[in-house]
Amino acid sequence: MKKFWTYLLLFFAVLVFATWQYRLLCVLLLIIINKEWVKSLLIMKRWKYSYRLLVWGLALAIFIAIPNYFQRGRTQLLYVDSQGLHTHAPLPIYLVNALLPEEEAVNFAVKASAILPADLLSPIFKNLGNRFIKDLKTDFWKGKAFSFFTPYNRLSMQGSNPGSFAYAQACNEWFGTNYDGIYVTKPSHYDKEKKYPVVFFAHGYLGSWELYQGVFSNLNNCFVVSIGTRDLSGIFSYNDINKIFTTYLPLLKTEGYNLDENRVHLIGLSNGGSASNVALRNFSNRFQTITYLSTSCDVTKQSKAKVLLIGSGKDASAVGLPGVSQRLQRSGTRTALFFDDEDNHYLMVHQRSEIIDFLNREMGLEE
Repeated sequence: MKKFWTYLLLFFAVLVFATWQYRLLCVLLLIIINKEWVKSLLIMKRWKYSYRLLVWGLALAIFIAIPNYFQRGRTQLLYVDSQGLHTHAPLPIYLVNALLPEEEAVNFAVKASAILPADLLSPIFKNLGNRFIKDLKTDFWKGKAFSFFTPYNRLSMQGSNPGSFAYAQACNEWFGTNYDGIYVTKPSHYDKEKKYPVVFFAHGYLGSWELYQGVFSNLNNCFVVSIGTRDLSGIFSYNDINKIFTTYLPLLKTEGYNLDENRVHLIGLSNGGSASNVALRNFSNRFQTITYLSTSCDVTKQSKAKVLLIGSGKDASAVGLPGVSQRLQRSGTRTALFFDDEDNHYLMVHQRSEIIDFLNREMGLEE
């Protein structure tokens, strides 16, 4: 029976759980269930307290792997109060993050998308649509979906495990709470004496995920700040973009970060393209670049900001970006285009390195 539980726990640790938190927990349970066998191993007999040290070491590792309450590491999740000041993480939200880390939720969603028919999943992800679910299913069976987990590993290597702000947005949407927060990723070799540009990222449907911080942490020599809609929609309003200048930039300066406010950039992903549209229509003189990523652009005007367009031919929301680039150029706006005819809506995950190189170059962030 113990052998059965041992193999079952190893199976769960390796094949089911994506987070180190739950992998380590499975290993700890395995060691406790097989206590006498573990203690009988030659390496464990060398020191009197080897077994205790192993158990306490794993318990400490699990504690470190749990999402941060007191923020540490290069990427941090800052909650913002009604006065625009940094406040503590709400305890209920932190506990949800600790029990079900975002990476585990993504792990479950990816595997459920691969196994379950799209029409069963559509009512759950009602605003995502069958098309995007089918893309994810195809990605899984082609081995591409595993690249969704690389950004989380990147955060762990940076000593960051900030938790998911999407949970707070879900509470706002379902229970009427009013949580506000931003992710802040510092430059990789941060120098307090140096001024850095700021790249603001606007998420798509399903909220502001920790995932994106791992995706964009390879942008060079800049702060990356992920802003959020109140709910999960990713539909940004004029007030949401105005808060960049009235709330978030002042907050970052209050936190002691040295920012170059003449070099502010914006990236809008999927539904977050609404942020790019608002910015291009109303704030184009405040941003150095405005980026559309796997989304559509419905603004054609002369703009001081350079417009970057990133999309793919098998993504209905972005298929028209090459034509948009030409229309913007005729209007007197500088543009740069990254387009792959054969990729789908998850282009940013599939071609992360190539797109980061494109953004570093076009935003002038190269070292």
